Amino acid sequence: MIAEISAIVAGVNAATSAIKRVAETTNDISSISSFLSTLGGAEVELARAQNSGGLSEADAVKAALAKKQIQETMQEVKDLFMVSGNGQLYNEAMAAMAEARKAKQLELARKVAAKKQFWKEVKQYAAIFGVVIILLPMILALLINFLVKNT
Repeated sequence: MIAEISAIVAGVNAATSAIKRVAETTNDISSISSFLSTLGGAEVELARAQNSGGLSEADAVKAALAKKQIQETMQEVKDLFMVSGNGQLYNEAMAAMAEARKAKQLELARKVAAKKQFWKEVKQYAAIFGVVIILLPMILALLINFLVKNT
């Protein structure tokens, strides 16, 4: 989990610095889109990591700081769009990001459900295997023993 949180934080830092560089050097806000998607993806991954539990104290602090950095960067991006007169474009971008986040969360939930189903089936097959390998020979041994004694 440490490496995962560190990778997310590194992605957030890279996207944040890239957005700031773009904002300082150009008025073309469309070049920010890839960085926005990186931030949106990082936000989903942070939420997943926090919701799954099992974060160490240091990871929890890193995740909280990264979440705060994402929020601040997103506010800066919003301000950048508004100042440039592209408020509608910002709203459309945020709606698209929300849809992408929902799709990613649904995909993650589907993967978790598939993993649970897989392990459920493994347990069922193990039980069947146990019955066949252990009980069937015992039943055959008892049957043979019964037939041998009665003849």
